[in-house]
Amino acid sequence: MRPRQSYGMTLLDSSSSAAVAADGHVEARFGDRATRLHPQWLREQSTEPGQIEATNRQRLFTPLDVEPGLVAVDAELDGDTLTVVFSDGHRCRLSVAALMQRLGWVADPEAPPAPIAWEPGAAPFPTVSWPAIAGGLDEPGVAEATVDFLGDFARHGFVIIRNTPTTEGTVAEVANHIGYIAGNNFGWVFDVRNEPKPTDLAYTAIELKPHTDQPYRKVQPGLQLLHCLANEAEGGDSVLVDGLAATEAMRREQPALHEALATIEVDFRYDMGTDVAIDRRPVVQLDSAGRFRQLRFNTKLDFPVPADGADLDAWYAGRRWLAAWMDDPAHQAAFRLGRGDLMFMDNHRVLHARTAFDPNSGHRHLQGCYIEHDGPDTRYRLAVRHVTGAH
Repeated sequence: MRPRQSYGMTLLDSSSSAAVAADGHVEARFGDRATRLHPQWLREQSTEPGQIEATNRQRLFTPLDVEPGLVAVDAELDGDTLTVVFSDGHRCRLSVAALMQRLGWVADPEAPPAPIAWEPGAAPFPTVSWPAIAGGLDEPGVAEATVDFLGDFARHGFVIIRNTPTTEGTVAEVANHIGYIAGNNFGWVFDVRNEPKPTDLAYTAIELKPHTDQPYRKVQPGLQLLHCLANEAEGGDSVLVDGLAATEAMRREQPALHEALATIEVDFRYDMGTDVAIDRRPVVQLDSAGRFRQLRFNTKLDFPVPADGADLDAWYAGRRWLAAWMDDPAHQAAFRLGRGDLMFMDNHRVLHARTAFDPNSGHRHLQGCYIEHDGPDTRYRLAVRHVTGAH
């Protein structure tokens, strides 16, 4: 297992560390870093008795309980503890390690690993055996296996879970072990098989190109689980592509096209007459620092908005470039789901596809559901606490 930093780690090893109240704020130097800390920000970090509820650790005071002119009147640094006295008489002791984490100076030691762009062959194909992670975190080896499993998932955006039971409804059991099922018009659990009147192209036998599911929702489903109950038909192989790698390549090689996909809004529409869902977003969504956040890519139901100034030539060229990159076998992880395999993937990042299959040549039946990102994030953090003894 990869080593992790613990909360109790002492971060101060410099004799220059110090803190003093000045002009109502706290001027602090932690090792080789200096900062000016706002008094109310410090006051809201307090975990002294009466300030938070002991079980859920939520604040018991509100903004109206803090005087508007609150200032820090004294500050003292002793090892890893910063003690601050405020003008309202409150005195609190704060962990410098926790403060440095909240300042963004050190990584959150419980956070899952950062995503890494991948292409086939560049990294091990991530798999885990269901029995290794199925138990409680206090059972021997489960916490360690969970850290490895969800660490791989955070880095690559997918993991294939092997050796699951092959009974209907197993996908819900796995989903509820990792997080919480999020339902929609397709149900809490949906069956992926050839249907005579399909409510989605997934319920046909045709080839499906790399795509993300349901970009037309106000909140696009976060994580998808697809459980293989039977895969006896000819064809129907699975394909995964890393949208992070695809958009990074596009930004490097075709920055103007990347800009078009990241700025021009698109109407994503699911409308079969009796059911409709519509949302308007760019294909590529970035955070405030311009980093990849989410991809909505489904060429069966996207309609760019011809707003004034929108360069639709660039948008269509960009969509074509991205579709071609993703359709290149060199960028695809192709494999065949076996009975009992479960594909767990980040629908905001990893695109999935399927080759066509012959429904007359054998039975093919998958069950799927969605959960959100919070579930695996929470379970990863709790598993880290079990491994480090911090729980």
